[in-house]
Amino acid sequence: MANIVTRKASQMVTFNSMVVSAITLIVGVLIFNSVESSLPATTGGIDQTPIVSTIGSAFELAPIVLVVLVAALILAQVSSFRST
Repeated sequence: MANIVTRKASQMVTFNSMVVSAITLIVGVLIFNSVESSLPATTGGIDQTPIVSTIGSAFELAPIVLVVLVAALILAQVSSFRST
């Protein structure tokens, strides 16, 4: 009985960490969009265009990261079935 409780607790920790990772990624994208759109246009200093385009291309990988997180969750669940 203790093994079943431990396995369920482990599954919940794994699931919670995956959900937290996905929510953190989504919130990061939303915060970046809000901050970037509210920045004033500057005539001198740092040119934002390369920075924004680099971060934008990195955020294009966000759906792939979410798919990898779901796949990792599925693999963790499948491997826990085998260990019993």
